[in-house]
Amino acid sequence: MAAAPLGLPPVRLNWEKPGYYRDENQRIWKVLSLQFTPDHPTHSNPDDRLSVRLLQVGECCLGHPPPMFSCLDCLPMTWKNLSLELYSGSDARLWIIVEHDWLGDREQLELEMGNKIGRGIHSFPRRMHTR
Repeated sequence: MAAAPLGLPPVRLNWEKPGYYRDENQRIWKVLSLQFTPDHPTHSNPDDRLSVRLLQVGECCLGHPPPMFSCLDCLPMTWKNLSLELYSGSDARLWIIVEHDWLGDREQLELEMGNKIGRGIHSFPRRMHTR
């Protein structure tokens, strides 16, 4: 498994198989959780917020899809890092880096779906921890 620079999130995440992405260093990232949050307590619409938590795992974890397999089609096929705070998704949305840190010896990343590219962006608090 190739090492990545400490403290920097992946440059690119490409869909490998349902629930898994591969970064530019050939590391595997597993979707740990998906969370849908309505933009207002009385709304339930396509503009609901979506956050996804990814954990860097070994090749041996490419087994069965995560339990939320049926919900994974809401995620983009590719994320490309634009800055220390943003990814652009192949879904034409900006994805905000909410958290990038380490869980033991494994890197984890939490992204939250923002607006469509070109339509502005919300400001979210961001937590970044380096090793």
